[in-house]
Amino acid sequence: MSTLATTGAALTVVSVVMVEFLAGLIGLVGTSTIVGPFRSHGGTSLVEAFVQNVFVARFPFWLAAFLVLVTLVPVVPRAPLPVVLLRAVLAGAAGTVALALVGITTGAYDAVQQRGLGAGLGRLFVEAVTTPLQLGLPMTLMLVGSATAAWLWLGRHPR
Repeated sequence: MSTLATTGAALTVVSVVMVEFLAGLIGLVGTSTIVGPFRSHGGTSLVEAFVQNVFVARFPFWLAAFLVLVTLVPVVPRAPLPVVLLRAVLAGAAGTVALALVGITTGAYDAVQQRGLGAGLGRLFVEAVTTPLQLGLPMTLMLVGSATAAWLWLGRHPR
């Protein structure tokens, strides 16, 4: 693990985290104008839902993408841009797989809690397939953009 690879991975993933945070914050502010931020809505406050949806639900993606970018496919200035783009897509795929693995665990638990087999399998499908893809695809595209920016920045500022 080199300092350059760690810096490239950090720049790439933290950029995505910041975009997700700002988008979630805008949604929180907008919804807060209708429902107070600390009032319960569906059993949870808006602030709790913000933390859950913006940070907790996406954390497996960010962690997997960071680890893959640091260890297996680093964003370094000596790599050509098409390679960097492919590496970002691979990191995004790893993050999506991480979301799916967490989804299998939570979906299986939720499926057992459901009263019917159809609802339980549907819940498992949502948690293990559709939600990871719904979250993973846009974050992978953001990784591609932020990896490009990190690659350009590292090329100009190698230290």
